Amino acid sequence: MKTIILIIVAFLITACVQLKAPERIISDTYRTGKEIYHDISSSDGERHFVHEIVLAKGAEVALEKERCIDELVSKAREKDAVDSYEVKKVVHTEGATDTIYCEVKAMTL
Repeated sequence: MKTIILIIVAFLITACVQLKAPERIISDTYRTGKEIYHDISSSDGERHFVHEIVLAKGAEVALEKERCIDELVSKAREKDAVDSYEVKKVVHTEGATDTIYCEVKAMTL
């Protein structure tokens, strides 16, 4: 009798518990690792910066790409004295949440 009650209780408890993983855990981990690698291995006077923004519904992709780059360059200028920069990559990812990812190579003084 005790085993039957125990089994029923176990099924009821497991039915109430739900684990949910973040949507983009692998891509976020990859990008963070890539950014850390670039920061550690960057050559003298050259640094790589990355930035990602989530698009609002109905936002224009072209304007948001420009905003991503502008925010990234301002972030780079806060960290280092940036002489010039080169846009390496701008990617628009569609999915449950649309995102824009941009990467810039900055020449520092």
